[in-house]
Amino acid sequence: MEIKRVWAMSNKWTFKVKPLLNIVLKYCGDGKNWVDMFSGFNSPVEITNDINPETPAKYHMDAHDFIQLFDNSSIDGVIFDPPYSISQVKRSYDKNGLESLMSKNSKYFDPTASFTLVKENISRILKPGGICISFGWNTNGIGKKRGMEIIEILIVAHGGGRNDTLVTVERKVRRTLEVE
Repeated sequence: MEIKRVWAMSNKWTFKVKPLLNIVLKYCGDGKNWVDMFSGFNSPVEITNDINPETPAKYHMDAHDFIQLFDNSSIDGVIFDPPYSISQVKRSYDKNGLESLMSKNSKYFDPTASFTLVKENISRILKPGGICISFGWNTNGIGKKRGMEIIEILIVAHGGGRNDTLVTVERKVRRTLEVE
């Protein structure tokens, strides 16, 4: 496993940060048969989704619904770049579905904790040998219990009081139980 640390200015749009774009390009090639379920702007892959209808994504669906569009073992790679915290969820999605999401759940609902099913489905849709590139403030990725193996970690420091962006690159090494 390779671990590397670099410095780059932060940007709200992930792929405006050169080292973050470069690690995706390293693995996705031309982006064909790759999925980005929280794509925002500037995603380098073919199949894009963002709940915000103002983005250029091909789909504008909730991530839980979007990932159900794909058959088992049908995708070469996935970019998993959800909001990293509740405050980011609120800033990013306040006008685009957060209110509806919150009204369906208690006031203590944490949208970032609801990605368990999404992660299980990422493992489900990846082909054997497929790659998932996860962005966040931790290196948990999709996880060993879901048949994944970490092959690279990139730490992008942004300086000052800003959190580093942590990138976890995993390969699907074994089949997992199918998710409904």
